[in-house]
Amino acid sequence: MGRIIISGASGDLGRRVTEILLAADPDIELTLVSRTPEKLYKHKTPGIRVVRGDYQEPDSLNAAYAGGEVLFLISGLNLGRRVAETQNAIAAAKHAGIHHIVYTSVGGIHPNNPALSAKDHYQSELDLRASGLGYTFLRNALYSEIISNILVAPALASGFISQATAEGRLAPAAKADVARSAATVLLEPAKHLGAVYEITGPELLTFEEIAHIGSEVHGTPIKYVPISADQRLTFFDSIGIPRTYDPSMPPSADGHMWASDELVTAEVAIAEGYQTVLSGHVKLITGRNPEYLRSVMESVKSVPYDQIPAEVS
Repeated sequence: MGRIIISGASGDLGRRVTEILLAADPDIELTLVSRTPEKLYKHKTPGIRVVRGDYQEPDSLNAAYAGGEVLFLISGLNLGRRVAETQNAIAAAKHAGIHHIVYTSVGGIHPNNPALSAKDHYQSELDLRASGLGYTFLRNALYSEIISNILVAPALASGFISQATAEGRLAPAAKADVARSAATVLLEPAKHLGAVYEITGPELLTFEEIAHIGSEVHGTPIKYVPISADQRLTFFDSIGIPRTYDPSMPPSADGHMWASDELVTAEVAIAEGYQTVLSGHVKLITGRNPEYLRSVMESVKSVPYDQIPAEVS
């Protein structure tokens, strides 16, 4: 097997996948690409290169991807710039002679999906299909850990979760299942060439059901209160979350940069049924059943979201 390039390697998913690959084959040839390579220097071994690469700097990607055979393209977070960044990565992959891109997309891909992030990923999937390169799409559902620690845990104080998700359903996926699926594909990419995988958990849930699970896990009553998209935007305005994503804005208390236009359109997408996707692809890829939301919530309920270690989830 040739060299695997992990682009976006210093993020949580990149680190998880790197550790799984090294556990499977300590002599594997990897190039870890990041805007902040200093976070990855512990991985310097004979088979591992750690290099700087920025999706907004095509020349840096041309150099970083050199010598690679398969690219694990972990999409960026910048709404409004993500599509162009992915196009830069595709061009650099072609320049480097890479033959296969494994791309982290999102569940619910559809031309009419109102979620801003889904619109970005829909276009990037089209760009990859048109690139002439081999591809595998991993359409990852919303992380169970986000449901648990960003949406449910803060509701303990008030006793309710208010969302613009109506009675829509989704199948949250554990980070560990997402990482194992990606690593398995990367270890034998030829088996997955041209595949489109829906990486979901094992059950479709409404937020009423999620609130019930949270109540049982935490031992505190939590009620789901559906509200309109306008009401949700007004709430985010009241707590100082900006309407539009800006990569220069300060992170929130949980260490992430949120904007209400992305958050609310994602909730509306759930309400309209675009996230009603349930698959057996995690087991198809890894041979293991995906983890239930309740199990993830039990594991991480007492850990701040940005401090969840890979071994916990």
